[in-house]
Amino acid sequence: MYKTFSIFPDNSLVHAYSTRKGGVSPAPFDSLNLGKNTKDDPLNVDRNRGIFFDALNIDKQRCVFPSQVHSANIEIVDKPGIVSNCDALITREKNLYLTIQTADCFPVFIYDPVNETAALAHSGWRGTAQNIAGKTIMKMNGNPADMLAAIAPGIRQSCYQVDDKTAAYFDQKYLQPDGDGHFKLDVLSAIRDQLIEAGLAPQNIETDIDCTHCRSDLYYSYRRDGDNSGRMMSVIGMK
Repeated sequence: MYKTFSIFPDNSLVHAYSTRKGGVSPAPFDSLNLGKNTKDDPLNVDRNRGIFFDALNIDKQRCVFPSQVHSANIEIVDKPGIVSNCDALITREKNLYLTIQTADCFPVFIYDPVNETAALAHSGWRGTAQNIAGKTIMKMNGNPADMLAAIAPGIRQSCYQVDDKTAAYFDQKYLQPDGDGHFKLDVLSAIRDQLIEAGLAPQNIETDIDCTHCRSDLYYSYRRDGDNSGRMMSVIGMK
């Protein structure tokens, strides 16, 4: 149903990223589809969210949902609800749970145990091109050397072909030629480098190397399934 990272402390933090298993949605959204902006029955999504949040012992009324517009907009929040025009959230409030939904883009978890600040960023190619992970760290207003970060699964370079217009936003080291005017883009490596450039120690970054496009048994992928794709959800909050 969900996975966690070993880098974060269990005693002070709740975090998880869902898989597609353990829910009630029928094919092609089988089965733990947590995205309301899909063609799945909204009642199924509501039931799935209840299953997911109950498994984590989270009150869904204490969750924050960004609208996710593929921007580099970051908001500091202190209450639950929907946050418009936003792709990253930061909080210093306990018992408040930040969420994002993905189906190929990368969720980036960040935690500052010294200043007790948690953050969650939605980093697809557009967000990565705008350095949303690095900008989130700056807005957390702590010492990056104290911070811990983790990157949940997204689409890996071997499965992610982009055109030359998209490739132009990235350094050549993240690109692999893939036919005339096309490249394979390594978004994951770009995000990791941005975290390090922002001041995080490499040993304080954990990465799940699964590819959402390859692992159809565990993950949704919009690149693979289009409108038949559900959504995973990532969540982080301080106890």
